[in-house]
Amino acid sequence: METLAVFHILKTGGTTIVDRYKHNAGFAYQRVKHELVLNYQQANQITLQIDQDTCSPDVVFGHGVSFDWNSLTDNVKYATILRHPIDRIISAFNYFKLEMYNIHDVRTEIDFSTWFINKSRLIPTPVFNQFQTFTDMPDSCLYTDYGLNINETLSEQLYNLAINNINHIDHVLFMEDDYVKKFDDIMINYNMIPALDIVHSHNTKEELNYIGDTYITYEKLDKNNTELLNKHMKKDIQFYEYCRNKFK
Repeated sequence: METLAVFHILKTGGTTIVDRYKHNAGFAYQRVKHELVLNYQQANQITLQIDQDTCSPDVVFGHGVSFDWNSLTDNVKYATILRHPIDRIISAFNYFKLEMYNIHDVRTEIDFSTWFINKSRLIPTPVFNQFQTFTDMPDSCLYTDYGLNINETLSEQLYNLAINNINHIDHVLFMEDDYVKKFDDIMINYNMIPALDIVHSHNTKEELNYIGDTYITYEKLDKNNTELLNKHMKKDIQFYEYCRNKFK
C-alpha cells in the first residue's frame, strides 16, 4: 500500500488540510520525528512510536515528517505546501502574538524586528526558513551576532541540499494557488473524504482584533524592518521562486 507523507511547514495552510481530513481512518498526524498520532484530536486519539511494524497510514501529515519514510515503507510519495516567504513570515509574527495570548494570557508588546531576529528561538512558535524543512537541519539557527548577520556558509550548504531534496517531492503545492482544491484532488487517490464545511481553520486577524491587538501587514512595516526582512529572507525567497518555476 502506498503512503503519502506530507511535510507540514508552519503557516502554509496545513492546519486547514489537517482539519479537513483528520476524521479519516487512514489519516495520521506526525508531530515529532519518532511519534505518530492516530485519530488525531478525537476522543480515541492514540500515539505510537514509529517503526516498520506498527505504522502503515495511508496519509501522514505533520511537522515531524521527514525523508525517513523511505526506510519505513516500500512505497511512499511526498507532498508539501509552500507559501511566499514574506507573507509567511508576517503571518508567523501575527500568529506568535496570538499564541502568546492564547497559551500564556500575555498580550506581548514585542516589536517586529526583535521578534524577527529571535524567531528561531522563541516559543511557543519558533520559525525557520521553508527551505530548511527539506534538509537534515530543519531547526538550525542560520544567524550569528545575536541574529543580526547570516551564516552564509551554512545557509548556502543547506539551500543546495534543499534544492536537491525538493526534486524528490512528488506534489509541491502553493498556498496562493487554490491549494485546498488541489490537495483534495490528490487525496482522492487515497480514498480520503474531506470535511467540506472546513475551508479555512485560522483567522488570526479577527482573533487579534477580538483581544484588542493589531494585525501587522508588510505595508505597515517601516523601511528598517522591510530591509531587514528582505535581507534575511533572500535565500528563502530564492528557494520559493525556484519551486514556483519548477512545479508551476
